Amino acid sequence: MKTFKLSKKIGCERLRAEGSRFVLFTLAFLFLVLTLSGNAFAQKEKDVIKELTPAQKEWLEIVTPIITEAEREVFLKLKTPQERDRFISIFWKVRDTNPDTEENEFYREYMERVNFADRYFGIGSSKRGCLTERGFYYLLLGKPLERQIFATHSDVWPMELWFYQGDPGYGLPGYFYLIFYQPEGSGDYRLYYPGVEGPEKLVIPSITTQALNRSKAIEILKGINSELAKAAISYLPEDRQDTFSSLSSQSIIAAIKSLPEKKFSSAYVRNYLSYKDLVEVDYSHNYISSSSLVRVMPEGGHYFVHWSVEPDKISFAEVSGTYSAIFELVVRLEDLKGQPVFSRTEEVPLRLNRQQFETRSRQRLAFQDLFPIIPGEYKLLILLKNKTAKDFTSVEFNLKVPPAEGGEYLSPLVLYHSAGPLKPGQVKAFSFGTQEYLVSARNEFNPGEKLQVFCRLLSRKNLSPEARVQLVLRSLDSNTSAESRSWLLEDILSEGSVLKFEPLELNQVKPGYYRLEVALQDGNRVLASVKENLIVLSQSVITAPWVFGRMHRSMPSPEFLKILAGQHFLKGNYEEARKILEELLTAAEDAESRLLLARTLFALGDYRNSLEQALKVFESTRNREAAKVIAIDYVRLKDWASARIYVEQLLSEATEISVLNLAAEIYQNLGEKEKAISCLEKSLSLLPDQPEIKSWLDNLKGKDK
Repeated sequence: MKTFKLSKKIGCERLRAEGSRFVLFTLAFLFLVLTLSGNAFAQKEKDVIKELTPAQKEWLEIVTPIITEAEREVFLKLKTPQERDRFISIFWKVRDTNPDTEENEFYREYMERVNFADRYFGIGSSKRGCLTERGFYYLLLGKPLERQIFATHSDVWPMELWFYQGDPGYGLPGYFYLIFYQPEGSGDYRLYYPGVEGPEKLVIPSITTQALNRSKAIEILKGINSELAKAAISYLPEDRQDTFSSLSSQSIIAAIKSLPEKKFSSAYVRNYLSYKDLVEVDYSHNYISSSSLVRVMPEGGHYFVHWSVEPDKISFAEVSGTYSAIFELVVRLEDLKGQPVFSRTEEVPLRLNRQQFETRSRQRLAFQDLFPIIPGEYKLLILLKNKTAKDFTSVEFNLKVPPAEGGEYLSPLVLYHSAGPLKPGQVKAFSFGTQEYLVSARNEFNPGEKLQVFCRLLSRKNLSPEARVQLVLRSLDSNTSAESRSWLLEDILSEGSVLKFEPLELNQVKPGYYRLEVALQDGNRVLASVKENLIVLSQSVITAPWVFGRMHRSMPSPEFLKILAGQHFLKGNYEEARKILEELLTAAEDAESRLLLARTLFALGDYRNSLEQALKVFESTRNREAAKVIAIDYVRLKDWASARIYVEQLLSEATEISVLNLAAEIYQNLGEKEKAISCLEKSLSLLPDQPEIKSWLDNLKGKDK
């Protein structure tokens, strides 16, 4: 398999005194709030830990040195033991240094560290060795190059001197020391902090009649071991020994404690709670970073979500000059309560010949698409799995879709590289009106490129003829304007209410980070302002991606109308769903739309018409879901005998908890109590956590006594 990257910052005294008191009060109040919220968080975490299995509690304890904050937070948000066990498995896979072998070498080495720490650092401690302070650093850093023990000297407290080789890539010096000592000669060893505590902390005060100052302490330590004396002054071996340094030692300790965040990528947990049930365990640790872009744009009286995902890496399998990869794409939309509003899963195969592969190898691959969306607030998850390479990427966005007459003046900005005509009646991602626009999720532009901007005027309400549009390109590095232009609105308003901006020449713009802002002004009022960040590169590279996207029929296409009907149904807008579905079915027969209409009519309480629609679907397709609607329609109409026919047919094909419970209701009303009891018992055996069904069963059995 060959892997390649598809191309990738207030004054009188009285007022002053009152101001000071106000600041002090505010600080005290903030401290109280933060303390209380911190205590509440800590208590909540303790409550969650109590729910863990013994093995999971042990795991959380022993991985404390290497777990990232994001990983710990996500782990403690998981709800079931099975989800936590799965996370633990992924945690170790992420750290596997050689995933091509059956053995996880990192896990083996780490557990060897745990065993060593338990054996040698738990002596005289109330804790497991791996949970002591020495254990923490041993688990995190591994075995030191040298470990010298000073436990029998009469003039210093028991201590150990560890010497490590550090990795500058993680902010550590090439070599450094650590000292662990036993204060007062009892209890657990703890890390010594040079400069904060001072060498005198390591020396037993009663060993000399002289005052124990820093110089005397260093002299005593030198008499034992010169290297120990050096480390007591600074953990950095090359620090000068004639002055007392604490900054370098504190920096080393800070760098060590931040190692998990630097060394172990927790990118895979970014959206873990959303994708955990959608990615197989065997490659859910193979997370690929990506860039993404989402825009909610109006078109023809509806809003559409346009999205683009560009993985940082795409892997293909090569066989006889053919490069192929099979992707699984999951797009899921939820409301703020976590209820699904739209979901689609599809397989995307890609196949290239050698010439195509070589031509595209320096370009990023962008997966793009669009779908209509009804007003509301949502969370969008896009998951892209490479089933060939067994890796994946995922992105999440919060979306807010205004009502059709939302009162907004300007659409979001879309920065693009080029545009071209689109055939009438067709639509694809980032196409508006009759033009399709080539966009990049990274918003990177070459120094000699032309920056092109799409923006649409959404409303002209209360606008005067003097309304103006201002465009400003501002450097985020220096906060200066690289470009500023202003026009009368009427002068740049083109067909489709598109603001027709001239492209911005970037050849005189310095490389760096920028923000483009478009503002609508009327007199002294700024009515709307939309912004977008971009990067101007220092040298030319291929910035425009290779786009893989589908072409759709434009509205009112059956595909999009069906999606809107489904969203209305799932949000409980049944009348809106019914109107769309009836319009669809007037134009053409579609079993899926008719079944959704049957469900919509059932939700509206129109059981007879629901039954009529479901029967039509079942008669032509023998669809199992249609049979369920038929059965429950007959139940609501109290036609128990007819309902029985469809339920028994459903049970003969497969066992489902919902069908078992429905069958129990039918059998009870037909006087067949034993069959009802049997269905409920089987339902509870499959899913015990059904309190209402348990109560129903107990009631049925109680009547037999």
